[in-house]
Amino acid sequence: MRIRKLYALFWIVTACLLLAGSRCGISISSNSGNSGNSGAGTIEVESEQKISSSAGGFNGNLNPGDGFGSAVADIGDLEGDGVTDMAVGAPGDDEGGTDRGAVWILFMNSDGTVDMQQKIADSSGGFDGKLDNDDGFGSALAPLGDLNADGMHDLAVGAPGDDDGGTDRGAVWILFLDGTTGKVRLSQKISDSSGGFDGTLNDGDRFGSAVAPIGDLDGDGIGDLAVGAPYADEKGPGRGELWILFMDRDGRVRSQQKIADGSGGFKGSLDDDDHFGSAVSSPGDLDGDGIPDLAVGAPGDDDGGTDRGAVWILFMDRDGRVRTEQKIADGSGRFNGNLNDNDGFGSAVANPGDFDGDGIPDLAVGAPGSDDGGTDRGAVWLLFLDEAGKVSNDRQISSTNGNFGGKLDDGDLFGSAVSGIGDLDSNGIPDLAVGAPGDDDGGTDKGAVWVLFMKQTN
Repeated sequence: MRIRKLYALFWIVTACLLLAGSRCGISISSNSGNSGNSGAGTIEVESEQKISSSAGGFNGNLNPGDGFGSAVADIGDLEGDGVTDMAVGAPGDDEGGTDRGAVWILFMNSDGTVDMQQKIADSSGGFDGKLDNDDGFGSALAPLGDLNADGMHDLAVGAPGDDDGGTDRGAVWILFLDGTTGKVRLSQKISDSSGGFDGTLNDGDRFGSAVAPIGDLDGDGIGDLAVGAPYADEKGPGRGELWILFMDRDGRVRSQQKIADGSGGFKGSLDDDDHFGSAVSSPGDLDGDGIPDLAVGAPGDDDGGTDRGAVWILFMDRDGRVRTEQKIADGSGRFNGNLNDNDGFGSAVANPGDFDGDGIPDLAVGAPGSDDGGTDRGAVWLLFLDEAGKVSNDRQISSTNGNFGGKLDDGDLFGSAVSGIGDLDSNGIPDLAVGAPGDDDGGTDKGAVWVLFMKQTN
């Protein structure tokens, strides 16, 4: 199955194991089958900036197979210059050993180029945690705000190949950053044997494949964290699970709640190899009950065809359990977008903001296996949501529509990661960062990130 290739390329060749001539334009165009909310207008790419080993002012050293762009996150304005900065994962980086992984902190300019960068890896960037071969550090990223209340930004980093307690059980590293340099001042590991985590992990679960801040779910004044383990075998092979971690300020876990097939109040139907928990994001409080809700990717879902993928909207209680859920997939949740077999819709999810100005947060969903324009070029869907978590309108970013001046090639896997990055160009429309870890600029699978400046037209 090609979805196995998608996940393998998050690691670029080894670390993720199972998942697998003319100018090429990208735009966001309405799906004719879904009239949706006319208030959305036409959201499209106004301009773009590529960041890679040979573009965008990035001067870091990337090597073939690094998979730069496998994860991307808005980490706020670290240096206080008024421009949002980014973290980018490169889980195939070989510093210190094979596929140990790395994170790049990118200090950004308002035009989407890189002003300067800082690498965090085995023995780089002040990080003194122990990484091993095939850990895939940098496979997932989540901004934590100021977790320890020291006035500086913090970051969660997934390492799903970590072997604490058993093979590929996975881990998450909490990094307390220096705001001016992007280096690590302190770190805390959360795994089967570290960080106060008392949940049960099994070999191959790959805990840390996805991480997301979910706000202060329990109301104790400390932001909490969602962590995916998409290869967990709860009720069947590879159905996947999600862990809600109630955090302390020191980066340790105070308590946890599992959400899976038949667990944590989740009543949705999962099938073998759905890989629920491959991606997670909080779109905010969709239903207005004062509790943050979640969007969880299941890119192996077979609604409509093999590995077309799905996203589950979870309406949460404060104890980390699911009150009710809504599935968005081929033919579900009023989503009428054109998905094809092996698209892997749900491989990435992000809350970019409110594109249509209706007061309800919208969602960006990656489908890196999309063949629009060529094999595995990838795509991103913008979903305009209603209060019930259903789709009122959708827009697709892919290689088959206009308005984008860049070029995607076969195997780029555009949409493997996606993040909102605020309104960089100050035109009132949120902008996006999209990972393409299969990009071959400068060498095979070195990877790239696209900064997309968005606009709305009538």
